[in-house]
Amino acid sequence: MEQLIDFTELQQVLQDLANDIRDNYKEHLQFNDRYTEKGVPTGYSEKLIDSVKTQVVVGDNAYEVTMSLNDYWKYVEYDCKPHWPPIDKILEWVEIKPVIPRPLASGKIPSPKQLTFLIGRKIYNEGTTGTHDLEKVKDGVIPWYKEKIAIALGHDMENYIRKLVRETSPD
Repeated sequence: MEQLIDFTELQQVLQDLANDIRDNYKEHLQFNDRYTEKGVPTGYSEKLIDSVKTQVVVGDNAYEVTMSLNDYWKYVEYDCKPHWPPIDKILEWVEIKPVIPRPLASGKIPSPKQLTFLIGRKIYNEGTTGTHDLEKVKDGVIPWYKEKIAIALGHDMENYIRKLVRETSPD
């Protein structure tokens, strides 16, 4: 038997929402210089900015917009308390970002290992401040879609009622 109710308009609006969130998040990552230029961190197959993917998942009772991305996004997104970071990860980040060092007080340019120590010490003393890009994107994009979702649901319900009337009315 053919399915009576079809949420095609809702699915399209949700797909547009997913695409807007993905595209805006990537723009924020670029704007805030939160991407690497020279490589991919060990253990990952792609750069953070290239790992951002969204989709609409249709369940039995719900529609959901999901996002997947490399799990280190949380270090970019959120603040962290002071701690000693893993030095090998900081060195790798210095090399693939790349981080452009500023001269020391002596005028000497620090080596990558010295720069790694200086960054580690700063994180140990101050922690880090995340850019909260994903939060900003969601707060900026989702309100634009609330009315679109309501309209799409209304159209889908109208189509359902028309189809139901057609199937139940005598010829």
